[in-house]
Amino acid sequence: MVITIALNILNKIYFKPQNRSILKLYRLPSLCTQISIFIGGKMSSIDKNSLGNGINVYSEIGELKEVLVHTPGDEIRYTAPSRLEELLFSAVLKADTAIEEHKGFVKILQNNGIKVIQLCDLVAETYELCSKEVRNSFIEQYLDEALPVLKKEIRPVVKDYLLSFPTVQMVRKMMSGILANELNIKQDNPLIIDGMPNLYFTRDPFASMGNGVSINCMKYPTRKREVIFSRFVFTNNPKYKNTPRYFDIVGNNGTIEGGDIFIYNSKTLVIGNSERTNFAAIESVAKNIQANKDCTFERIVVINVPPMPNLMHLDTWLTMLDYDKFLYSPNMMNVLKIWEIDLNVKPVKFVEKKGTLEEVLYSIIDKKPILIPIAGKGANQLDIDIETHFDGTNYLTIAPGVVVGYERNEKTQKALVEAGIKVLSFNGSQLSLGMGSARCMSMPLIRENLKK
Repeated sequence: MVITIALNILNKIYFKPQNRSILKLYRLPSLCTQISIFIGGKMSSIDKNSLGNGINVYSEIGELKEVLVHTPGDEIRYTAPSRLEELLFSAVLKADTAIEEHKGFVKILQNNGIKVIQLCDLVAETYELCSKEVRNSFIEQYLDEALPVLKKEIRPVVKDYLLSFPTVQMVRKMMSGILANELNIKQDNPLIIDGMPNLYFTRDPFASMGNGVSINCMKYPTRKREVIFSRFVFTNNPKYKNTPRYFDIVGNNGTIEGGDIFIYNSKTLVIGNSERTNFAAIESVAKNIQANKDCTFERIVVINVPPMPNLMHLDTWLTMLDYDKFLYSPNMMNVLKIWEIDLNVKPVKFVEKKGTLEEVLYSIIDKKPILIPIAGKGANQLDIDIETHFDGTNYLTIAPGVVVGYERNEKTQKALVEAGIKVLSFNGSQLSLGMGSARCMSMPLIRENLKK
């Protein structure tokens, strides 16, 4: 407790702008370590290796301390009905309602003592810490990646327009897109630059893995652009720039998204081989882990996620809720395929494993798992499909046996409560049309380590 208070005080001292030139963040880890040694204890239940990189996630269920989210803005107002499939939405959202729903989600997290960091604030903070050259490079990269491709004569006008805003508003404008009428430009397409309407699904552009991170290569063009923000933060923010990278969008041909990445414990990663995450990317993750002598992961369990409507990631099929409790979709059982990578063996090999889901989970958690089917035991196929459609498995676990998710999945929620799970629900009637729930809308940055 004393250590936590001391760390919080130090953090607050540093993040006062007037103190940044005096107390550099790179000195904070050694100072924190000295405090720990002086007190005579370990660094609480947060891994000491996380000091200085801001990432500590060694489970799916450890008490959530810090999480990254993005409350949507104008980008969800600019989703044309004719482009829903391209933008990966099932319908046009009522923007004001969706924003209020997301605020309700954030409120639940904050009421449970979780520090909530907004992506736009983190990017803006990072921008303010950078040199003029780095800032300019960031803006130029954004313009390079703009969709539709910017005309040469318009590019400097757009750049000047972005730079006319205060930093936070500039970042929000980069995320929301730019309308032609904002620049008094007449054209058929109302947008000069498309927004990033999926950005409120912060799970996918990068993923916390132990004390490391994967900077993901997203599959579809509408989402590839989102990665600019996470890569900018992890390259330039003093709190995150020393974080080990187990995957990087640069130099990789594979695709991987955070909804397929699970940290079951300090030794085991579970990754979905889905429409959006392929074997090439998983192999790259494995090789990078092997190259990091400080990494604790010893194996990767790979679970097949074949292309099906509304099942784009493993977390739309299977989520971990407690030490031994899992929520799953019965639809996965007939197509279940599992491989295992032993990270102590080179070269990387995908070894197919025979057995049931229950047997595979037992081998990971070392106890008999309790499997809770979506919509509850004995549910008919229609109920299963309806609650799957609205992301009935996509709960965010914020502590062992405590989860957050949409209130609309009533049958699944009832099954969870009957199994002893505490469910904190919120209205997601509009947010769910983007095809993701609480897990999709959050990226844990710090969780307490589980007691062994």
